[in-house]
Amino acid sequence: MKKKLVITLVIIICIILLLGGGYVLYKHYNPKDNNTNNEETTNDKIELTKSYSIKKGGEYTFTGSIKDGNITIDTDEEVSITLDGVSIENTSGPAINIISSKKTTINLVGENKLKSNTTEDLDASIYSISKLEINGNGTLYIESNYGGILSKEDIIIKNGTFNINSDDTSIKSKKNITVENGTYNLTTKGDGIHADGMLVINNGTYEIDAEEGLEATYIKINDGTININASDDGINASHKSDDYEILLEINGGTITVSVAEGDTDCIDSNGNIIVNGGTINLKGNSTWDYDGEATYNGGTIIENGVETNSIKNSMMMGGPNEPPMR
Repeated sequence: MKKKLVITLVIIICIILLLGGGYVLYKHYNPKDNNTNNEETTNDKIELTKSYSIKKGGEYTFTGSIKDGNITIDTDEEVSITLDGVSIENTSGPAINIISSKKTTINLVGENKLKSNTTEDLDASIYSISKLEINGNGTLYIESNYGGILSKEDIIIKNGTFNINSDDTSIKSKKNITVENGTYNLTTKGDGIHADGMLVINNGTYEIDAEEGLEATYIKINDGTININASDDGINASHKSDDYEILLEINGGTITVSVAEGDTDCIDSNGNIIVNGGTINLKGNSTWDYDGEATYNGGTIIENGVETNSIKNSMMMGGPNEPPMR
């Protein structure tokens, strides 16, 4: 009797082990079935047909389209997503909503289109709580009733082509923005590129039609071709953060700024201005306005068709007309 019981137990154990092993093998060769929230962890392309949620770190490549939905990221790990010919339209929020991540990288391949009708709380087509990096050789089209791209942390853009049509700021960070390269066609009722802290432009081509073209506490332009058509100030260094002094520093590049008539300035700094190089072509009633000091060390300045080698303060709101240059 005992012998039969032992044999029975052995058979049961063997069956359990066989079934368990088969399940493990199945899960190993069918990783898609391991994820309950659309969490793919392979480099295979994921065909978008509806909203997609990422809840763990890794690399994700998307293609396809979503008619009324989005991609959400909610994890404490780093996430890299590649947009390879995607089209996402969301009628009730951001097209890409980064709720949380250690860092999110968006890689652009081919043509990608985002369209959003979002809210004041989630006020951009790409909305990120965390640090955001964007690169690649692809193109991103954004149409938004609020902002285009917004992050509560730093934004780093290394490359890509951006065509953004928005009712609010095209690209905005609550901290800092660094742009290495890329092509930017920005049409907005708000700012073209706005950083509360520091905005650094190292290169790139910019066509900006906005209320204000570039705005930050500290703006540093090292190179690039920048064309701005503004209804208010073209480039505005103003106090948005206590982490930096209010300063506009131009070291190079070709910058053309045209502003509308009225109380507008081509270049406005609530602090200081330093020009070390570049070609600066300004068109407007008020070309320069600054509250601190202006230092001209080199470069070419053209004001309404006339070349000059000084920075004269227009001071639309009163004060000395031409403070001494240093």
